[in-house]
Amino acid sequence: MAKIQICNRIQRLQTVVRHLKSVVQPEKLQIQHTCLSSTTTSGAPSIMVEPRVALYDEEVRISLHNFPPQAKVTLHGQVVQLHSKIAFASCGHYLSNKSGQIDLCTDASQGGTYSGVEPMGFLWSLQSAPGHPRDTRMTINITNAPYIVTLKAYIGHLNLDQIYSSKEGQEEVLAGPPVAQIELERFCKAQGVVRHEVEEGNVRGALYLPAGEGPFQGVIDMFGSSGGLIEYRSALLASRGFAALSLAYFKYKDLQDHLYDLKYEYFEESINWLTNHPKVVGSGVGVIAVSKGTENALLMGAYSPKVTAVVAINGYCFATVGNFLRNNQVILNATEMDLEKVKATEEGFDLRDIMSETSDIIPVWQGKAKYLFFESLDDYQNKRDAHKDLLAKCPEWKQKDIQVVQYEGAGHLLEPPYTPLCRSSVNKGIGLKMKWGGQPKEHAYAQIDAWQRTLQFLRLHIPDS
Repeated sequence: MAKIQICNRIQRLQTVVRHLKSVVQPEKLQIQHTCLSSTTTSGAPSIMVEPRVALYDEEVRISLHNFPPQAKVTLHGQVVQLHSKIAFASCGHYLSNKSGQIDLCTDASQGGTYSGVEPMGFLWSLQSAPGHPRDTRMTINITNAPYIVTLKAYIGHLNLDQIYSSKEGQEEVLAGPPVAQIELERFCKAQGVVRHEVEEGNVRGALYLPAGEGPFQGVIDMFGSSGGLIEYRSALLASRGFAALSLAYFKYKDLQDHLYDLKYEYFEESINWLTNHPKVVGSGVGVIAVSKGTENALLMGAYSPKVTAVVAINGYCFATVGNFLRNNQVILNATEMDLEKVKATEEGFDLRDIMSETSDIIPVWQGKAKYLFFESLDDYQNKRDAHKDLLAKCPEWKQKDIQVVQYEGAGHLLEPPYTPLCRSSVNKGIGLKMKWGGQPKEHAYAQIDAWQRTLQFLRLHIPDS
């Protein structure tokens, strides 16, 4: 009987994927910590960055010097992903002052991929460079080395098509070579942070520990339906003082390769393992998760007294794909999907309206954890105001432990600060192109705010002794 139920659930997921693939998409549109200067030659144009070597979430100060007075200047940024070799690019259009200087903290970009006074616009406005694949997510999952940002300055206001040749995607500047250039190093892992591979019992993942003896506040970190192990947020959390366990739960090593019948015992084991670690405060831990992973996080907060803080980013408060089991019994039934409400768009599949109404809400009120929900209001994967399903069932006395922060113009993929917006890309878990949503500036501001709120929330609500 159990085998028949498992087969039926697998067939259900296969039906969903087949349905999405069968939807006809419209025809695609044709789219044509140091302070270093870029030069040591006195009087030559230069770019100064403070600090040149920094953490992923750290703002830097950029200034340009020794340019002609009142000159039009383009500041061009580029990142090349190590694994894919795909280039991401940005450009800002500036006007030097009477002294030939530009300060990104005070001077406004007049155009390009960002405008206005945006000290970090060169990063958050990065997009696939001309000649490189579109609809690509810039992923940073190498934590033992920096990702390199190359900044170049050109005389004149150039757009990205003028900076790159359309043939090979290689830089071929029409207005001549750059007059100044510098490389920035951005690290996810601070000096002294140590990574440990985790294969303990059934638990699979990676533990990042800050420098020092500890014990440290512990956090379990999970991502969504792409599966595998994504570590950069854990590395960054450890850089900010947390013992962070990046936890895989499917499609990794010997774990199951699907989302059906996830067992609560796996997550409980991960909590117990982390709280028993000698460098972790054992009286309680936090959990942070995004998308599908938020369901796991909410269950952990509901059923484990050791979970004291949960950060849920753009997820639902019920089971979406697959039931959850405890002691081989269903504790949360998967919610039905109305596949007729799937919308195919130029940018990918819009799934906002496919979840049916359900009363099978994760009972967060059974635990003692505090909750911080982030909801992006330009998210095309989750319905708007998803938290209201939870509040409708949650006892009033528990609602004081629930905080909801919403962001207009932000998309589904809400990540640490200065991560470029990805409006659409292929979800590797199901092999389909999804519309994630978001507007570049609004999304960037949301990420900065959400990250600061996350750090403050975890520090406040996870025991430190």
